[in-house]
Amino acid sequence: MEEMIGVIKLFAGNFPPRGFLYCNGALLSIAQNQALFSILGTTYGGDGITTFALPNLNGRCPIGQGSSNTGKSYQLGEMAGTPENTLLASNLPSFASSMRVSKANANSTSPSTTTSIAVTGTPNGRDFDAVPSYVDGDPDTVINPKSVMFIGQNIPVNNMSPYLAMNYIICVEGIYPSRS
Repeated sequence: MEEMIGVIKLFAGNFPPRGFLYCNGALLSIAQNQALFSILGTTYGGDGITTFALPNLNGRCPIGQGSSNTGKSYQLGEMAGTPENTLLASNLPSFASSMRVSKANANSTSPSTTTSIAVTGTPNGRDFDAVPSYVDGDPDTVINPKSVMFIGQNIPVNNMSPYLAMNYIICVEGIYPSRS
């Protein structure tokens, strides 16, 4: 069965079959590929005078052209997205409150003179008898913002879905598609 010119398929082989080329963004001669150029034009690149480009699907996932159900519109040949992003402070949720802890001992009716968030207690042989040192009440002490740091390493976050590398091929010789 002959394929229609311009059809793109996934191919598990390590070579493009006869009549197909890889979808790798290669520039082709218009003079030698007039039928394919009449379908693709310069949508994927080229100067439109002597060359045009094949779609480049290396490291990309194809998406349907048109409007999505979220209202976003995708144009034929549009490329977007990145395989990795670095999260910045502007990407994180806002935090408008001061951090607070309670200084009051759970067994006390007045605030303590020192602030500690460590578990207090006494050694008991090989064991440790914890003494409750937290209260369920509202915090009463603001932590100095200089003592709280959020340290990151600016390592990009991988956005790629699980994948299997295969070849996209495009038919360059075959049946010219008729318009319906």
